[in-house]
Amino acid sequence: MNFGKIAAATAAAALLAACSGQTGAVPGSGVGQSLPAAGDATGGRSPAEINHWLPRYIDMKPRGIDYASLRTQRGAATTIPYFTGSVKSPLDGQTYQYMIVGKDPTKNNRVTGVTYVPIVLVITFPDGTVLDPTQPGCNDTVSVSDRFFKGPNFVRTPLVSNGVNVGSEQIVSGFQRAEFWGKLKGKKYGTKLVASGAPIVVDVNAPSNAKTVAGVCSGSAHRIGEIDINSYDNMVVGLATKYATTTQVPVVLSYNTFETSGGCCILGYHNAFPRSGGTQVYAVGAYNDAGVFGSTPIEDIHAWTHEIGELFNDPFINNGTPAWGHVGQQSGCQNNFEVGDPLTGTAFQLTYKGFTYHPQELVFFDWFFRTPSQGTGGLYSFEGTFTSSQGACH
Repeated sequence: MNFGKIAAATAAAALLAACSGQTGAVPGSGVGQSLPAAGDATGGRSPAEINHWLPRYIDMKPRGIDYASLRTQRGAATTIPYFTGSVKSPLDGQTYQYMIVGKDPTKNNRVTGVTYVPIVLVITFPDGTVLDPTQPGCNDTVSVSDRFFKGPNFVRTPLVSNGVNVGSEQIVSGFQRAEFWGKLKGKKYGTKLVASGAPIVVDVNAPSNAKTVAGVCSGSAHRIGEIDINSYDNMVVGLATKYATTTQVPVVLSYNTFETSGGCCILGYHNAFPRSGGTQVYAVGAYNDAGVFGSTPIEDIHAWTHEIGELFNDPFINNGTPAWGHVGQQSGCQNNFEVGDPLTGTAFQLTYKGFTYHPQELVFFDWFFRTPSQGTGGLYSFEGTFTSSQGACH
């Protein structure tokens, strides 16, 4: 097992300045990352450089959730399992309520299973391009779907966080264990994703205004798709309703396909909406080829670690925090508990069954609330990029 860190800033990071009191800022260069040498279709320039793309994630607006009924739904098992709590921030003296997927780590010493429905989108674009996750990605011999669903976001893998062995877990389950390490009732705590069955492969047609551009490998199978986010989300909501129940999480996988809203590229998002008797949460993301964003290691499962981490820590998109910002992808200040956004583009390496994955580093609970770290090593992110919490954001 090779578990080495390679932090790199996104293209947006050059525009950002640190908030007061922030240390451990996002590094400015990647390590050990290069464009694919074989079949390069872009003349040495990344698609992001050619097309002036900015990789980012967005916070979707929940679709009419009845928050007052969520506790009842939890008791009746008509939504996913979650626990509640509150924390008083020393920054502003305010008390913040939160909902997090799983069981309370201060009261529970076991792994909680959350059922997910694996959905694989085979997308046909108006220009005839078919982006198919059941086929291998650029310079690979294993299908994108297998790399993803048989990879460390869904399979137990030995994990180390800030020098602490947190055990063998799925990445985000291990992250949650590391996030609350100092206050765990027991070191077996975690929240794992359990598949409802084999991946469901769905053929869909992209809307008429969708397009594709050249990828890092030649050939139409490795082009890069762009789809308007509203059209894409409407399709995903339909699939979630068709294939999942409100106690399950639809995980909707695409290959080299990004959403657009005022430009490319939205790498993924999570959201929730009401259904008869319960509340449905879901996650969307792209598995993309190395080199799409140049030397920044946003590739393979990077977007998905971001989105699963955020879905677990803010499932209903209502967990508020003191304002934070001017770091990662955020050029201003925002006040939500999105554990991926402050470190968008910061990756670490995790080699599993001979393939090196690039999951995104995630930020611990206490960084947002400016409380003393209960995380591994007394630090504020899984790989220690954040060594202290952030000061006031202005």
